[in-house]
Amino acid sequence: MKTSVFHSPAQRDAFRAVYHRFLSGMPFLQRTVDTPYGETFLLEAGDPGKPPVLLLHGSCSNSAFWYGDILALMGGYHVFAADIPGEAGNSTEYRLNLENMEYAEWLAAVLDALGLRSVSLAGNSLGGWMALKFATAFPARVERLLLFASGGLADINRRYLEKVSAAEEAGGDLSFDGDAVGGEAIPKEILDFLNLILASYDPIHVPLPVFSGTALRRLTMPVLYVAGEADDLLDSQAGEAALRAHVPQAEIHLLPGVGHMILNPSVWMLPFLADNE
Repeated sequence: MKTSVFHSPAQRDAFRAVYHRFLSGMPFLQRTVDTPYGETFLLEAGDPGKPPVLLLHGSCSNSAFWYGDILALMGGYHVFAADIPGEAGNSTEYRLNLENMEYAEWLAAVLDALGLRSVSLAGNSLGGWMALKFATAFPARVERLLLFASGGLADINRRYLEKVSAAEEAGGDLSFDGDAVGGEAIPKEILDFLNLILASYDPIHVPLPVFSGTALRRLTMPVLYVAGEADDLLDSQAGEAALRAHVPQAEIHLLPGVGHMILNPSVWMLPFLADNE
């Protein structure tokens, strides 16, 4: 029997009502496509005649968090942002299996439903893991791969797991504060939305599988990797080492003093996409 990632139908509906209010103020198309793994919600913007770019958000997030990047990209690209199944969005509320091919097959079905043979694929954190899962399984369908603080390249930092374990033992609720972005100011409305997400659903609690060197060597497309040197969740230096060893064409940027949250990924996306047309 499938289990919803939301704590209750009431909390799901309350969260989605707030999410809808955020989305209603955005100048993007909203659409839902059917896949064998359930419905997938997407935002869409830009000229359908332009090259397609698909964005995958991180855990405890959804497509609304790509707002500024969609605005930056939509002038030159046909942009899609998908809510990942089993995350805090409008797609199916049932999580897929991280250990098998379900997430890769899900994304292949999304591209098929959109009529796209291939795309440039960008992912943040969990979304980076999803992008790697798809790109290593279906490399011919990925024109360019853009990874931001991506999972799947190295193990989660031990000190982060210890911190989470200590919080769980203390019985405290998870919460989000401005420390995650290195002191950058977060508008209260956004901070409240993030904490509503944490209060409404169960994030992934297991380490994301790390891709083998054999899998990474299937990445023959142009690859961008941007991560913070001070990331307390993922070992960004080990991620860099894995890419240098197995994906020699990768363009790599480790940002001094930056943690797990990469602000304004489009600053890196736009020149990389233009340089690899």
